[in-house]
Amino acid sequence: MKSSDPPAGLPEFSNPKRMEQFVELYSQNYPRLQYYLMALLPTSNDAADVIQETSLVLWKKFDSFEMGSNFLAWACKIARLEVLKHHERGRHSARLFATSVLEKLAVQAVAAATRPAPPIEVLESCLAALPETERKLIRRRYEPNSSVKQIAAELDVSANSLSKMLGRIRRTLLACMERKLSQEW
Repeated sequence: MKSSDPPAGLPEFSNPKRMEQFVELYSQNYPRLQYYLMALLPTSNDAADVIQETSLVLWKKFDSFEMGSNFLAWACKIARLEVLKHHERGRHSARLFATSVLEKLAVQAVAAATRPAPPIEVLESCLAALPETERKLIRRRYEPNSSVKQIAAELDVSANSLSKMLGRIRRTLLACMERKLSQEW
């Protein structure tokens, strides 16, 4: 075997464009696939194991993927089968869900994972509708290396009361976004 050959059992893409397509689709969908698996498995370690197994299967079966169809839905079907295999291998350990419950969770998780993310413009318009002090506060909270405790100390309020304020602001933003998105979609 030459050093340029793929490891045993992995496909060799004769078309570099096909490999590029896989990498692009996989990279775009990895966070949602990870979210899907974390919704179905009891621990992050289980999810990490299964995402590795799923990734390998996706790579091996990518030739069967039809370009133009929904990559995430295809990947989630494969991931669901890998979760079932994972549960079978771990039969001796405590199971978190019965298979029937796991199937129902899988349907809900794939719906959540494949739902389009709300457009950033909707969030921006809802942020703009907030009073300036609330807008500054919520933006400050999500700055890098920012914590509730740190901001509370700067504002001379308790961390608990700041958390409650931030919660109210988030609920206001969520309600605004849901209202705007229901009007658009």
